[in-house]
Amino acid sequence: MRHEERLLEELRRELRGLSTTQALAYLLREGLLDLRRAEEAAIRRDVARRTARGEKKCYAMGETAYDYCSYEKVRGIIYRNKENQ
Repeated sequence: MRHEERLLEELRRELRGLSTTQALAYLLREGLLDLRRAEEAAIRRDVARRTARGEKKCYAMGETAYDYCSYEKVRGIIYRNKENQ
């Protein structure tokens, strides 16, 4: 855990004084955040929110696709095997 703590402290120093948006932009720009995984997580959360509100899953995926990308991409993300996540 010591190694992880050192890395986190270095990031804290690097990001000190930045707003949340600026810090996230920095992490993305430097390749320290995986944009693909962040997008997949956002898509999963959006579909889950919509289905929790009572939307049918296919409709929720379609609406999410409209906001983010293609239906096929959303479908692939939602139905991908748990072991690949």
